[in-house]
Formats: sequence, structure tokens, C-alpha cells
Amino acid sequence: TGYYSWYTVELVTLPPKPQQCLTLTCVVRQAVAVDIQLVNPLDDVVVFEVALNGEGLLGEAEFVLAPKETATYELVFSPLLPARTKGSAVFFNDIVGEFWYDLELIAEQATPEEIEPLECELGRTVQVQVKIDNPTGQEVSLKHRSTNKINFKVMQQKVVLPPLESTNVVIEYSPSSLGVQEESQVVFEHPSVGQWIYKLQGMGLPPVEARKVTVVAQVSRAVSSTITFKNPFLETIHAFIVLESRGDKNVFQLLNRKAKIQIGPLATMQIPFTFTPPSMTQHSAELAISVLKPNLTWTYQITGVAEAPADSTLHSFTVQARESLQTYYLLNLAGLDAGPPGRLGDQLSCHLDVPQQHQAIVSKCFEVSIENSPEPDQRPKDNSQVSLKVNFAPLRPFVAMCNLVITRASGGRWRFDVKLEATEPEVDDVISMQSPLNKPASVAFRLSNHTSVYAEFDAFFDAESAYEFTVQPTSGVLEPAGTSGTTFVITYKPTEYGKPVQGKLIIQTEDVYWSYLVRGTHPKYSAPVVDKPKVATRLDKQVQQEMQRNSHARKKKNFIRDNMSGGASAALRDD
Repeated sequence: TGYYSWYTVELVTLPPKPQQCLTLTCVVRQAVAVDIQLVNPLDDVVVFEVALNGEGLLGEAEFVLAPKETATYELVFSPLLPARTKGSAVFFNDIVGEFWYDLELIAEQATPEEIEPLECELGRTVQVQVKIDNPTGQEVSLKHRSTNKINFKVMQQKVVLPPLESTNVVIEYSPSSLGVQEESQVVFEHPSVGQWIYKLQGMGLPPVEARKVTVVAQVSRAVSSTITFKNPFLETIHAFIVLESRGDKNVFQLLNRKAKIQIGPLATMQIPFTFTPPSMTQHSAELAISVLKPNLTWTYQITGVAEAPADSTLHSFTVQARESLQTYYLLNLAGLDAGPPGRLGDQLSCHLDVPQQHQAIVSKCFEVSIENSPEPDQRPKDNSQVSLKVNFAPLRPFVAMCNLVITRASGGRWRFDVKLEATEPEVDDVISMQSPLNKPASVAFRLSNHTSVYAEFDAFFDAESAYEFTVQPTSGVLEPAGTSGTTFVITYKPTEYGKPVQGKLIIQTEDVYWSYLVRGTHPKYSAPVVDKPKVATRLDKQVQQEMQRNSHARKKKNFIRDNMSGGASAALRDD
């Protein structure tokens, strides 16, 4: 008939029914695995594309089966947050088709981790560490809370977990009751990674061990100090304070004359006292704080150290680096009464207080001890002097201001200001370099450490050096002694004419210092000297003769002369 009819057909293909419905149950931050068996009915290799839908599902994105092979696909469920959700595992191949598994995913909250019960004396604290792992690849900042903030608290203000790493968190327990079990749950949480819950228990014990308190004062000068006492209970207490001195009276005195004080719940009380040593001996006292209900006593052992008046003298020990100073040094100890000078070493001890930034280097190069010189004329002349044996052998320059403290076993302390100075050593070598203008010249040398260990180094020219000098490398690791050493390259590139320049190269490790004087000059200018000319400037004799003949042949006629001569001849003829 010549007419056509068109129809639009829409095909809706429904997924097949699931092969099986699997229920996976797991505690958060743990893992459970299930094996799914796959069969390849074909004579060719089959590659299945795997699509996993659901939080916490882990597995391979592709699964390969050899011809006629039956194998097991491992599906892992490792959730982070507690929940009950649905999921699926879909396996697809263009030839074999699609089949899938319906998954029921149940993530259960982890049970609280119980920490071993803690015990602590009333008025003191005890700490415990817990380890928290971050299972994610992002940094996580946890919030924390405690169900019993009075007795259990987290010491860190902010708990940060680095990616895929762990962090130790400190929890402190301070009891507020005697013989009663106190409990708390400490929770760390984040919306992405869930919660960590720790269950803690603690019990308070009666105070037994006395606390140590040390106070220092100069002889016959009063110094005040305080002892801080905190009421550990949740109710008000009435405390009795008693101070008992051992030895001389009135050496220690309470500033508050009230023997009975009232302290509120969990409140803190400052107990001030004074210490006035009458002599260069050690003094001690005991402070007792007692309550009747319950019947408890806290004790503080107070040690009073008498110091001699400050010595205004600065005692200096100076030596050039990589040299050594061995000497005996006499000090006057005001108020010392220790018997014959020969027995001073048995009763006195010395200690050098060094600033933090110089402790490492001073401990390796400086030694001081109380010891008499073998020379009789260098020994102490009376009982108020002491002899120090000093050994100072620095390997690099430095200056350190320290305190030398001399302590007597029976009491008494002397403090002296000490200056340790290691000056710069002579340069290890002089290096001379030459280079034309704007052209670099280089010199290389090797250097190894003074000991058989590797050491980090810094290499640089000092501030007064010419800028034309550079060194490579500027930092790194210096090879140990006995090896070929680390290679250093000095480059000299002059940029202008002038007088010779110089620089000081310094190579230093934590322990040792090397220096080199580098001098840079321009090459001397010498005028060129030619033994035989390269271009002939004289004509050959034959050539000269030929040129003369040609010159005569080309000689021009003097018409004026000829005309003058011709004119005279014509006049004669007319006559």
C-alpha cells in the first residue's frame, strides 16, 4: 500500500534475583570476611567486574577466572560507625552475564575497654595511658568526655590522630574518697570514625609516703616558701597543721599561726613558712596536716639548704679549640669548717649547672672534680679553700655561662659563676685559587670525621668572606674516620678587577670545628712575545727591482718644463 507504521519499543531489563542473601555482622573497627564461590563455565578466561555497594565493604575491583576454574572471592566487612544497612556485591561479565548477592550489614558498637583498676593515695594522682589507632587516611581530631570529671580526666586538651597511625592518650585519676570504688567512662569520638569507650575504676588509699620539699636560703637570711595542700574530699574538712623542726629552733616557722584551718570541698590551701639558716649546715623539718574524720595525716619532709652569700667573681676558663687545658684551681668557700684540707674531697662534691643549649658540648669536653694538686705549693692553704681539678678540651669554639655548685654532705652549698670559653683555632689550611674575570675555578678536597661515626655537618663561609666564594655541599653527613671522607668543592668566580680577596670556610659538626683560609687572585697579565713574525712585511729584492723599472716606465712627462724649453727655441728661430 506504500504506507509504513513505526513503533517505539522500550525494553526494561530487571536485574536477576540475588544468588543469596548474606548477613555480615561485625564490631566497629574490626573486620569479618566471607568467601563467595565463582565458577567459569567457558573455555576462555573470564574477567568479572566487581561492584561493592555498602559502607565498610572491601574487596578486589576485578576477579579473574581461568577456563573451567572455580575460585573463591573474599569479601571483607570492616565498618567504622555502628549501623544496620543494606548492601550488595555485583559480579558482571559481558559473556557470562551478571549475578549478585544481597547483603545485610550489621555494624555493632564496640564494648567499652576495661582498664586495670587503679589505686592511689589520697592527695596524689596516678596516670594511665590508652592507645587509639586511626584506621583512616585522614587526620582525625577527637573530642573527649568523662562521666566522672572529678576523679578521671584526660590530660591532653586536644587529641589528634595522624593518618593510619596511633596516639597515646593519658588519663589521670585523683581519688576523692577512702576505700570506695570510683568509676568512670571516658569517651573519645568523631563523626567519621566513631567512638572509643574506656571503662576505668579507681580506689583511694590512706596517705603513707611523705612528700619531699626543698628550700634554699643564704646564711642568716630568711626565705619564705609555701606548701600547697588540696582537700581531696567532696566535703569540707578541718585540718590541724603542725611544724616540727629538727635541730636549731626557729629555723623553720609557720607564717600562719592558726593551728586549725577549714578547707572547702576540693579546695586548695597555701601553707606559708620561713626558713632562716643560722649556719652552713643542712636543716630539716616535718610538716603534718591531720584530719579527724577520717583519721588521716599528710606529711611533708622539708629540707633546708644553706647557701653561702653570692660570689661576685666570674671564674673563667679559656682555651683554644682543639687544645686542652689541665689545671688546678683554688676556690674560697666562705663559712667552710670541714677539718684538715686533705679531707675536703670526702665531704664535698661539685656539680656544674649548664644551660640547656650547651649541655651536649660541655659534657663532652669539660670535667671538674674536687682534688688536690700533686704540687704542695698549689694545695689549699687553709680550711676555707678547696682545690678543683679542671680538664677542658673543646673541639669547637663556644662560650657558655655556667654555675658551679659545691655541696657539703653535712649541709651547706656554695655557688660560683663560671665562664667556659673555647676560642677559634688556627686555620687548618690555606687554599689559593686563581681565575679570570667571570670564569669559575674550583678546588675539591676530602674531609672525614675525627671519630669512627657519621656526623651531620654544616659548611659555610663566614660573614666577612668575599661573596665570590661558594662551597658545596653546605650540609650533609660527614663520613667517619678511616674512610676516604666527604668531598667538598670550593668555587671562586671573580666579577671585577681589584686587589686579591679572601674568605674563611668553616665546616662544623656538633662536636668538631674546621676552618680554611681561601685566597682568590687573578692570573698575571703578560704581554705577548713573538719570536718570528707570522706576516711578511718586507718585499723580495727582485720584486723591488722590478717595481723600480716599472716605476721609471710609467714616469709622467713634465709638460711645463717641455713647454718652457720649446718656447725658447721658437723665439730664436724668429730672430
